[in-house]
Amino acid sequence: MIRKRIPVTVTALLALLLVGMTSCEDWLDIKPESEIILDEYWQTESDVQAVLSACYRGLTEDDVLYRMIVWGEVRSDEIISGTSIDYDIYQLISGNITSSNEYCEWGSFYTVINYCNVLMYYAPMVLERDDNFTQNDLNRITSEALAIRSLCYFYLVRAFKDVPWIEEPSLSDTQDYEMPKDSGEVIIRHLIDDLNTAKEYAVSDFGVKSKNKGYFTKSAVNALLADVYLWSQNYDSCVVCCDEVLADTKLSLVENKNMYSQLYYFGNSTESIFELQFDEDVQENNATYNLYGCSDDPYGQLCYPMTLAYDEETNTVGEFCPFVYLASSAVTESEDDIRSKDFMQLYGGVYYIFKYAGIQRTENTLGESTYRYRSTTPNWIVYRLPDVMLMKAEALVQLGGETNNTSALKLVNQTYLRANANADSLDISTYSTKAKMEELVLRERQRELMFEGKRWFDLMRIAIREQSVATLNTYIEHKSSGSSSSLGAPVLDAMYMPIAKEELESNSQMVQNPYYEDTNSSTR
Repeated sequence: MIRKRIPVTVTALLALLLVGMTSCEDWLDIKPESEIILDEYWQTESDVQAVLSACYRGLTEDDVLYRMIVWGEVRSDEIISGTSIDYDIYQLISGNITSSNEYCEWGSFYTVINYCNVLMYYAPMVLERDDNFTQNDLNRITSEALAIRSLCYFYLVRAFKDVPWIEEPSLSDTQDYEMPKDSGEVIIRHLIDDLNTAKEYAVSDFGVKSKNKGYFTKSAVNALLADVYLWSQNYDSCVVCCDEVLADTKLSLVENKNMYSQLYYFGNSTESIFELQFDEDVQENNATYNLYGCSDDPYGQLCYPMTLAYDEETNTVGEFCPFVYLASSAVTESEDDIRSKDFMQLYGGVYYIFKYAGIQRTENTLGESTYRYRSTTPNWIVYRLPDVMLMKAEALVQLGGETNNTSALKLVNQTYLRANANADSLDISTYSTKAKMEELVLRERQRELMFEGKRWFDLMRIAIREQSVATLNTYIEHKSSGSSSSLGAPVLDAMYMPIAKEELESNSQMVQNPYYEDTNSSTR
C-alpha cells in the first residue's frame, strides 16, 4: 500500500544500504537510529552511490521480482499450474481475480520509486558538500534513477493501467500519502520525457561487465524506451530506439551451442542489455527457484500447456504449438528448434519450465536429453538483444509496406536461424499479408522469450491495438484444452489487475479499476 510503504527515512533504507555499504556505519554514529535525519547523511559521493545501489537492490527484492514474472506471464497462454502452486497464483491462472489477491499489491514497486525520488531530491545537495562529486556524476546518477523509476512505473501501468504518479520524495510519516490515480496515458508521457532525459546523460560503458549488464547504460535506457513507445503505438520512435541499441557494438547474439548456458546459467552474456544481478550471499532469486525450479526442487509451481508443446519422442505436436508450426503447405517452422528442448522438460506427462532452473541440457546420440539443474542463484534478464530485434520487427509490421515487412522478416530470421541451425531462412512469400507477419512476429517472440515475463504484455498490446479482446482470448483459451472456463478477459478493462482491497481501505482518494467495481461479483 502506498500509505504504509512510501515514507523513506534512514531506517527504511538501512536494510538495503547496510549490505556492503561501510558509509552507513558513519551514518549511524551521528545519533540514535530513531533520531537520524536524512539530511545529515548526504555528505559525499559514496553516500549518493550507496543509495543508488539501494535503488537497484530494490528491484531484486522478492516482492518485486515475483510480480515481474506473475504480472507478465501467469495469465498468458503459456502458463498452467505446476507443483504445490501458491494459492493466489493459482487463482490468477484460473481466472478468479479478486482485489484480495496478494498480487494486486503494488507497494514494493512504490518503495523502489520512492528510493529513486529520495535520491534525486538529496543528491544535488552533495555537489556543495563534496568537491569530488561533479555535475557529470550527478547527471549520470540521475539518469539511472530516472530509468529505474520508469521501469517500475511501466510495470504498474501495464498491470493496473491507472496508478498514482508520484515524483516527490516521501520523507516522514507526517506527510499525506493518500493519492488519487493518474491515467495510464499521462504516466506513459511522463515516462517518455524521463527516459529521454535519462538517455541524454546515460553512459555507454561502465568499464565493468557486471555494471554494463546490471546498471542502466544508454542501450538499456533505449531498450526500455523502445518498449514504452511500442506500448503506446509510437512505432517510428520505437524503431529509432531499437536501431540505437542494435548499433551498440558491445552487444551480439550468443551462438546456438552456448545459448542456454551463457544466457540463463552464467548470465551477463554478450546479448544481455539489462539484467538484475543476484548473489546467494546477499540476495537469492527466490522467484525463479519457486516458480520455475532448481536442483533442490526441479519441478516448479508453473508449467507449460500440453496443447502448446511438441513431444519429440512420440512426435506429438500440440494443437496450438508454436514449434513444428505449419506456416503453409510447403513451410513448417521450427521443426528442430533448440528452444523447444532447452526451455522446458517433459516429466510425468507435464512440461516443467527449465529456463532459469537449469545448468544445461545435453543430448546423446539417440537424441535423448538429460537435464542438469542449478544449485546457484540465477540473474533475471529484463532486456536482451532478441527482445529489441523483435520489438523493432513488430513496430515495422505495424508501420506497414513491403520494405518494412522485408526488414521485419530479416530481424525474425536472426533469432529464428540461431535456434534452428539447419533450417532455411523464412521467406517473405510465405508471409505475404500484414496479418501473417503479425502472427509470425508474435510466434517468434513466444518461442524466443517464453517465461521471461513478456507474453501477457505481448497479448495485451494486440488487444489495445485492436481495441478488442477477441484475439487475446483466442490465444488464452488454447491452454484450457476444451475446458468451459473463461481464462481470458471479457472486456479490455479486465486485462488489468484490480486495486488491492487494503489500498482502497487505507486511501480515501483511491477508486477501484472499472471492471472490478462490482464487489459482489465472484470474479472481482
